[in-house]
Amino acid sequence: MKTNSPIQEIVFNHKNSVEYSISIKRDDLIDEFVSGNKLYKLRLNIESALKNRDETIITFGGAYSNHIAATAAFAQKKGIKTIGIIRGEAHTVLNPTLRFARQCGMELKYVSRAEYRLKESIEFQLKFLSSYKNAFVIPEGGANYLGIEGCKSILDERTAKFDYVFVAMGTGTTYAGLVKAAYEGQSIIGLPIHKHDKLLDDILKIDPKFGAIHHHRHQIVSGYHFGGYAKYTDELLDFIRSFHEQTTIKLDPIYTGKAFFWNV
Repeated sequence: MKTNSPIQEIVFNHKNSVEYSISIKRDDLIDEFVSGNKLYKLRLNIESALKNRDETIITFGGAYSNHIAATAAFAQKKGIKTIGIIRGEAHTVLNPTLRFARQCGMELKYVSRAEYRLKESIEFQLKFLSSYKNAFVIPEGGANYLGIEGCKSILDERTAKFDYVFVAMGTGTTYAGLVKAAYEGQSIIGLPIHKHDKLLDDILKIDPKFGAIHHHRHQIVSGYHFGGYAKYTDELLDFIRSFHEQTTIKLDPIYTGKAFFWNV
């Protein structure tokens, strides 16, 4: 799957009449179902599963998880079976996300929210994962070392000219990959879309060597979560509508809308 997405420049006139521009790497245009950072986080994971000749990929997510949908679609393209461990109760009528995942061949397994919080424990693994042989496990959101390494290729020779690169942060996986791939003098600015303030610690658990390259030039800027994960305000929604009217680019209120609000 090619990743040479276009870079689009948008010119704005600020309130003080100063004209400025931002450039957007349109990774949302890579593929209809597997695009954005999901592609980069999944690619090396799925390549590793195929190389190991694993029969199944197991991953985790909520009922509206883009990661679940993208994993199902990507794995189907590669001809490998998927199982999604879904947080919460099963419903007779599936929402569009889970319906799409099932259409891509993903088997859905539901666990209670209390059990889901323990998904990294030995007890959970023995209860829910030990029965699957030759399975490759991808953490929620693709937040593992392969996910970080995959996100390094978001930057290429075309992005080397930019002094600042901004990215929304969920698990921090994409941010970590960008920091590791940053060009000389380039600063990566991460904007968390939730209230969790231990993202750097989370990254270090995945990649202990990351601390040696994360310095003052790269920053995690908090305070633009608009109430927390999947939370939003009328101000944010008004901004997203206005941005779409000016650019025809659709932002979402969970990730991209919050990152662009800080910049624009």
